[in-house]
Amino acid sequence: MSHKRLFVFDRYRLDEQERQLLLGTQVVPLPPKVFDLLAVLVQNAGRLLPKQDLLDRVWSGVAVEEGSLTRGISSLRRVLGSTADGRDYIQTVSKRGYRFISQVRETTDDELDGPRLGIPLPPSLLATAVVDFIGREAELGQMQDVWQRAKEGRHQLVLVAGEPGIGKTRLSLEFARSRAAEGTTVLMGYSDEENLVPYQPFVECLSWYFRHCPEADLRGQLAAISGGELAPFVPELRNRIPDLPSPLPMDAEGQRYRLFEAVAGMLAVASRARPMLLLFDDLHWADRPTLLLLRHVMRSASMASIAIVATYRESELDRTHPLAEMLITLRRERAITRLALRGLKITQVKALVNSVVGPNAPSQLSQMVMDSTDGNPFFATEMLQHLKETGAIARVSGMTGRTIEIGDLGLSEGIKEVIGQRLSRLSDACNRLLSIASVIGREFDATLLEAIADLPGSEPLDAIEEATRAQLISESQEVNGRFEFMHALIRETLYSELSSPRRVRLHRRVADAIERLTQDMPNPPLAELAYHFSHAASAGAVDKAVDYATRAGDRAADGLAHEQAARLFDLALHSLELKPTGPETELRRVDLHTRRASSFGALGQWTLEVRELEAALHHLDPQQIERRCELVLALARAWFLLLDVRPVEQYATEALQLAEGLHRPDLAANAIAWLARCRQANGDLGTAIDMDRRAMSMAPGVITAAYTMGPLTLYLAGRSAEALALAAAAADSARSSRDTTFIMYSLTHLGLNLAAAGRYAEAAKTFHEARSFGRKYGAIPMLARATAMAAGLHLILFDFEGAEALQSEACELARSVGFVPPIVSAGIDSLLTFARLHEPGRAERLLEETAAAAASTAGWHQWLWQLRLTQAGAELALARGAVDEAVATATDSIEQSRARGRPKYETLGLITRARGLHALARTRDAIADAKTAVSVADKTGDPALLLLALDALIGLDGTDELATRARAVTDRIYDSLPDEVMRRCFTESEVVRRIRAPQ
Repeated sequence: MSHKRLFVFDRYRLDEQERQLLLGTQVVPLPPKVFDLLAVLVQNAGRLLPKQDLLDRVWSGVAVEEGSLTRGISSLRRVLGSTADGRDYIQTVSKRGYRFISQVRETTDDELDGPRLGIPLPPSLLATAVVDFIGREAELGQMQDVWQRAKEGRHQLVLVAGEPGIGKTRLSLEFARSRAAEGTTVLMGYSDEENLVPYQPFVECLSWYFRHCPEADLRGQLAAISGGELAPFVPELRNRIPDLPSPLPMDAEGQRYRLFEAVAGMLAVASRARPMLLLFDDLHWADRPTLLLLRHVMRSASMASIAIVATYRESELDRTHPLAEMLITLRRERAITRLALRGLKITQVKALVNSVVGPNAPSQLSQMVMDSTDGNPFFATEMLQHLKETGAIARVSGMTGRTIEIGDLGLSEGIKEVIGQRLSRLSDACNRLLSIASVIGREFDATLLEAIADLPGSEPLDAIEEATRAQLISESQEVNGRFEFMHALIRETLYSELSSPRRVRLHRRVADAIERLTQDMPNPPLAELAYHFSHAASAGAVDKAVDYATRAGDRAADGLAHEQAARLFDLALHSLELKPTGPETELRRVDLHTRRASSFGALGQWTLEVRELEAALHHLDPQQIERRCELVLALARAWFLLLDVRPVEQYATEALQLAEGLHRPDLAANAIAWLARCRQANGDLGTAIDMDRRAMSMAPGVITAAYTMGPLTLYLAGRSAEALALAAAAADSARSSRDTTFIMYSLTHLGLNLAAAGRYAEAAKTFHEARSFGRKYGAIPMLARATAMAAGLHLILFDFEGAEALQSEACELARSVGFVPPIVSAGIDSLLTFARLHEPGRAERLLEETAAAAASTAGWHQWLWQLRLTQAGAELALARGAVDEAVATATDSIEQSRARGRPKYETLGLITRARGLHALARTRDAIADAKTAVSVADKTGDPALLLLALDALIGLDGTDELATRARAVTDRIYDSLPDEVMRRCFTESEVVRRIRAPQ
């Protein structure tokens, strides 16, 4: 018996005999020719297939154009999505053909058979429901549609919103149980109001998965994503995989990005074996790191059969709530489905009454419950259970002829009273114990509760068992001695009944008990201690509150949870308000504001960083001159990143005065370097260069902005030969540092100057290093900047297709983080690309958008943006045939360039004006401009720029000597190009063809 021939790649199977593509067990529909195209690519995985070869094999004997192939490739890319590392399965090799890059394994159908054990269900999904699940058919139908899309590899997020008790969690659990019955991997995580565990729902989901995944499978999945980043995130992972590599040390921003990528990659890889459903309960209590990670996972390019169902309370969200902000950013995402739950209908309430009370319930009971609860399932269930427990239903079962009133049953309309009446049936000891437990939190340990409750003998355990029987709390199946309230409303009701003084005293007792019980732990629960001591600060616990909150903040920052760190430092600051004012208190405030500023800086929230630094300065002792100098330098840096040079000038000037008075050349050099940036931003390149030299000579070896930005200033001034040594030294120094920004700036500026010096292969290698580093370590703003500058290399060498791809990527990256400069830079290069491709019509809308983006950074290199936009406008006018406009605009570009000392754009302006003047029959003036362009370009040492000028002059007044020189420049450039694609683009360009044409 013959077996079917199958080709397996990632989670796909291509069945050649049945002519089917399967994603898991689902058939992916493909038109016949598109399937044939995929089959040829898969069977030749790793090989470059020329376009004509593909046309001949797929459309054999049929006359078709290349567009049919292009459309087929586009269709396949849409269907397949991206690989686990975010790449297309099909790689385009410019002007040559296509290559299927995923690893393909050829096998037979029986080799894929065999049992595969899944991950067991979390305990919350195994628990037996107290009452039947009622209603929600429409919502379940929507969720099923979402799940179908998820199984096809399009990760989905379902946001289930509603008031407390409306049934969000129950709906999610019922849906998850149905999916689990189909073989889906189901994981569950929670967010607690205390917010003590960063990324809590993700940590809980992955902890369960790592605990139960077969070791061989787990090792394979971790190897596929370099899973060492997950060990600090889920500590028990190292218990399963002790030899898991440790993550590379890096600054906070880079580590966080690597962590987010690792989580997204882990979920994607794990979902290849079985589709995954993650339940996140109470997302309104999630911290900002959790929400950022959730957004990152949903926007990940990795193809994944994942759906996340997250519940949240609408009533908890105001406009400034982190979740509300995230919902706004995700509003237009196609992968997001929002379900707003409302109360049950009267028919459904009747079904609920029958489920709880039985079919013999009073006829009017359903309407009474409906009126009292608005169909809220939790409220309705609690009310019915109370009526049943008290025997009230039996008393009214014979009532006829009138409506049953709540007063008849001794019930109030509020759910707190319903819960309160359930609590009143418990013993005093049980109520006291639960009140103390409500102070601890939604979850609590029996050991801790016993230590605080001050109840004799077995009374604490008796009370816990009593509350468990009453279904007010439940015991964890994972952690021995751990309990939680069955519903947050129960805990909230108990907590709200405590007076403020009693809460303070209880928080103090809880904090003291936790401190005592964990004193020998190497890593005590600092966040819990900070939370309770801060709530007890008014009871003489200020010092401990501040200390624990500060230490907890430091730990959170070390764990990349900078939002939580900022919140904990703020907790310390609020506790410090209860301490008498004095020098020591003020010094502590300065320290806490500075730490909080660092947290915001690591998050890229520079406006908040400025606010905290200014607060630190406000509380700083005027005698602390050195500390003030450091703070104002930090402010200069923050304002620089906020693209506003005016405060940079103000703070750097003050820092320089302070540093000189302190005789601190290192601080003075840094201040001078920031002042140089102000001169550069205002277009005074000569002064900026002189100031950078002064800063470097003042403090040799001290890393300042002169090292990171000096090479760029020299490049702008057309002095790349001079800049190269400094840029290379800065890059070498940066590579051995852990400063992501320094590394990205230094490598990018080295690449710029290498390109301007004609060392194109080295420039391409350096840009690749910068972009790889930025992508690996999450330096997204700097990655966008490096990508935009790398696009310029392709533009000057006539690789317009490669330039456009990088320009688009740079803009997309920059928009994702709201960083404007790469949007402007890449936008201007795109305009130049359209002009040089003779496609000015493509530029109309982009020109307006780029000009608007440039205007939004007023005061930030405005001169440079304006100069470059002017030149782009001149080239576009010439491409449109608007010759007079081109000449006038080019003249403006030339004048601006000369005023700012920007020889590159002076040369380009002269070339454009020369061509325009020639079109106006002003050939003598055109020749003069072209000769000047050659002279200016020659002084820069930029071969590509010189080639453009020579081409213009030869076209107007060519000589054998000029032609020989131009061919020599062409050969020099060709020999320095990094790859065959660039060599081909260069050789086939209009400029090179003209120069190499026989005379």
